[in-house]
Amino acid sequence: MDVRILIVDDEPEIAEGLEVLLTTRSPDYRVVGRARDGMEGFDRAIELHPDIIITDIRMPQASGLDMIRDIEAYEVSTEFILISGYADFEYAKKAMEYGVQFFLSKPIDEEELFADIEKIRSRWSVHEHYAEMSDLFPDALLQALEEAMVLRDAQRLRETVAELFRVLRQHQARLSPENLHMLCLNLVLYGTRKYPYASLRINNYLGRNVLSSRSVSRMSSLEELENWAFNILKGAAEILDSGEAGEKRDLISEAKSYIQENYAANISLNDIAERFYINPFYFSQLFKKKTGTTYQKYLTDLRMKRAEVLLRETDLKVYEICEQVGYTDPNYFSKLFERTTGQKPSAFRTGRQG
Repeated sequence: MDVRILIVDDEPEIAEGLEVLLTTRSPDYRVVGRARDGMEGFDRAIELHPDIIITDIRMPQASGLDMIRDIEAYEVSTEFILISGYADFEYAKKAMEYGVQFFLSKPIDEEELFADIEKIRSRWSVHEHYAEMSDLFPDALLQALEEAMVLRDAQRLRETVAELFRVLRQHQARLSPENLHMLCLNLVLYGTRKYPYASLRINNYLGRNVLSSRSVSRMSSLEELENWAFNILKGAAEILDSGEAGEKRDLISEAKSYIQENYAANISLNDIAERFYINPFYFSQLFKKKTGTTYQKYLTDLRMKRAEVLLRETDLKVYEICEQVGYTDPNYFSKLFERTTGQKPSAFRTGRQG
C-alpha cells in the first residue's frame, strides 16, 4: 500500500535529504510534495491530501503547530510526524492537544522515522476500533492517571497503570506489537499532558524518554511495557519533586495566592484549572478537600471581605465597589452581599457611620 508523504521544513537540504531517504527506503513511500513553512504546508495539504505530513515545529511565516491546527480545522484526514528538539517539549505538548502522536528528535534517527511510518500504516487497520484513547480506556481510569500524576502519588500511579494494562490485556489479541507500543506511548503522553513544563530538566527528560520511540519499541511483552510506562511517569514526577526542579508544588496554596491577587478579574474554575494544568473537576474536589470550602464560595467570600473593607474605609459608590471586587451587575452584587453578610451594602455602610 502506497504511503503519500508531504515534507514541511524551512531548510531545503533537510527536506531534500528526507525525500531521498524515504524514496530509497521503499517504493511504497511516495513523497508527493515539499513545503518551506506552515502556510505553504497547509496549502499543499489541502491540495494533495497526503497520508502523512512530516513537519518541523519552528519555521518562519507559520510554525508546524499553526499548520497542524489549521489542517485539523479543515478536517483533512492525515497523520503527522513532528520533528522537534528535546527542549521543544512545550510545543510538543500543544501538538498532543491537536492529536499528534508521533515525534522525532533532532538529529533524526532514520530507523525511528521508518518505524513511525510503519506504525501509522499498521494502525490504519485498527483505527476504527480505537480512534481516541477513551475508545479503549474508561474515562475514569484516564482521569485517575492524571490525578495520580498531579498528586505525585507513586502508589496510586502504580495501581492506575496496572488497571490500564489490565484493559490492554483484554484487547491484546486484536492488537499488533506496533499498536501496543503506540498505545503505551500515548498513555505516557496522556499522563504528562497537564504537567507544568517550566523546568528545563523535565523538558529534557520527557524529550529523551517520550519523544523517542526507540525505548518503547524494544519492549517485547506487556509486562515490560507496563514497567516502562510506570517508570517513565514516576521519573517525571520525581524530577518535579527533586530539589533541582524546585520545591514540591502545593497546588492549592498557589491557586489561593493567584485568586487573592486576581479576585477582581473574571476568573472561572476552568480558568484556574487551565492555569495550573489540572482537570477542572479534580481541582474542584481537591480544593474543597484542602480548604473545607468550594472554589466558588472561597472566591465569593474573598470578594465580599474586600467589599466590606471598601464600604468601611472609602466613599466609593456601591456600583464602583461592585466593579472593584469583580462584578458587573450592581443589583446582583447587592443581593450576594446581603446573602453573605446579612445586610445590604447601604445598611452595612450606615452601620459603620453609626
